[in-house]
Amino acid sequence: MKITRPSELQIGMKCLKLPVYFPSISSVKTALRPLDYLQVLSSLTALNSQYLVSAFDLSTIEAPEQAVRILATSTAEGAITLMDSGNYESFWKNAQANWLQADFHRMLKAFPCDLAFGFDEQEPPVDLGEHATLVASRWEADQDVAGACQIIPIIHASANQLPLLCATVVNETGVSMLAVPERKLGNGIIERACAVQAIRAELDKQERYVALHLLGTGNPISIAVYSAMGADSFDGLEWCQTVVDHDTGLLYHLTQSDFFRDQTTWGDAGLSFHARTLAHNLDFFGGWIKRLRYAINEGRAVDFCRHNLPVRVFQQCAQSFGWVS
Repeated sequence: MKITRPSELQIGMKCLKLPVYFPSISSVKTALRPLDYLQVLSSLTALNSQYLVSAFDLSTIEAPEQAVRILATSTAEGAITLMDSGNYESFWKNAQANWLQADFHRMLKAFPCDLAFGFDEQEPPVDLGEHATLVASRWEADQDVAGACQIIPIIHASANQLPLLCATVVNETGVSMLAVPERKLGNGIIERACAVQAIRAELDKQERYVALHLLGTGNPISIAVYSAMGADSFDGLEWCQTVVDHDTGLLYHLTQSDFFRDQTTWGDAGLSFHARTLAHNLDFFGGWIKRLRYAINEGRAVDFCRHNLPVRVFQQCAQSFGWVS
């Protein structure tokens, strides 16, 4: 049975339009505090109406009551908020041994969110069946605590194992979305895009559509290519680590924001350097995703890539994936 790719995913009483990009908030490798980024994203939902925040960062945030108010207001006003498991931050802060599933559950209870990634196992069992059972049991425990917040299981495995493992987890949990780290898909974007295509082919053997989220994918060109190959949802830190050229979709060092400030009205908005750069980037990502979404819904994902990616990039994709160049 042919599975039709939907234009949106039901999240409680809200609709998550697909494909979608979640700007990530993290205390790792970023310039501002998580609370600062949370304030920026919550105040600019007109540009981008969804974002991701780390459970680990929420556990250490200096003003938890303020974060609760911001998240509650965002969700009430229609934004879709996504909580990460916190394992990324705990790893980089050498706190993995002290960051347990029970700590994640405390954050699920304390902070309102629409979606949350499950508490993932970084070193899962080698046996596929044991691995799938572990992911399913973790998901069930998280979902029991999360209530109305929908838990998205994360699967860590090699690229060749992921298609069957993803399908097995879907069968055991019944979830409508699952996530895999982009870095697990291969060594380069061509290899990774082929892995996405393989996962999509396996997921589409289900009797319903299951959305695929790629963890750590925030490059506009990568988002476009992976979307064309069957991925639906993305998150990344590029929106706050770099500055994007609106004309090309290419990313530059954050300090080079001055070169692009005339591309939007945010450059003359009287904001601080960081605030105007973040708004500049969110403005781009909002438009990029909206145009990509329209193209995919019209069955013209390849056309979007043809007209929006650098010529040499599209030509290599066309050759590698059999697209008509």
